[in-house]
Amino acid sequence: MNNTVFTDATKMSGGRSSKDAIVTLENVDKHFKEFQALKKVNFQVGKQEVVVVIGPSGSGKSTLIRCINRLEEHDGGRIVVDGTELTMDIRNIQAIRRETGMVFQSFNLFPHLSVLTNVAMGPRQVRGMSKVKAEELAMELLERVQIPEQASKYPSQLSGGQQQRVAIARALAMKPKVMLFDEPTSALDPEMINEVLDVIKELAHDGMTMIVVTHEMNFAREVADRVVFMADGEIVEVGTPKELFDHPKEERTKKFLSQIL
Repeated sequence: MNNTVFTDATKMSGGRSSKDAIVTLENVDKHFKEFQALKKVNFQVGKQEVVVVIGPSGSGKSTLIRCINRLEEHDGGRIVVDGTELTMDIRNIQAIRRETGMVFQSFNLFPHLSVLTNVAMGPRQVRGMSKVKAEELAMELLERVQIPEQASKYPSQLSGGQQQRVAIARALAMKPKVMLFDEPTSALDPEMINEVLDVIKELAHDGMTMIVVTHEMNFAREVADRVVFMADGEIVEVGTPKELFDHPKEERTKKFLSQIL
């Protein structure tokens, strides 16, 4: 097992990545009381790289990406996003959150606001954009996720897949440099999964830097530049989709894949 995942452009597959890392974790620890969720994790993502994180439940996948934008506070090590280190300084936290869009398992939309207002709120409140400009941007993004006709509706009037696409549009409205997805299809009915994955695939093809936690292995094969396998709070193995799925090296990776593929 190699828990160090730093790499340069020659080792990043897919042709979209850069030697300039946009996300770096160095020896990151995270505890929840006695339980250690992350153990000396080293991890780096290049600009325009798509990294998919897989592993069993409780392996630390969601904790990893929640630490990147300070939804969880790491206990040790360093996290750097686009040159800004994540510290206790609220200014650093706010700077990193402006650059990272987050999409959760649950949609977390404001139920009393229209779809258009849900998407336009961030640019207005955080970026200081005018109402007209923010709503123009919101409509552009709703078209990008293929639901412009839902702009005037409320979240309760949408399907789960449509709500998740609104959540993606809302994250994109902040014009982030990195998108973080925490199992974005796990709360969806099976027939709605592909409509959300198709939107994420389009973002990948457009060059968005992304870290995606998912159980959708076919998606990982198709979209990822690298796949990271986690277990017990550690990064066990990293490789291209072909390397990791077809020729895994570590026994824990082999056992996990034998159970799900």
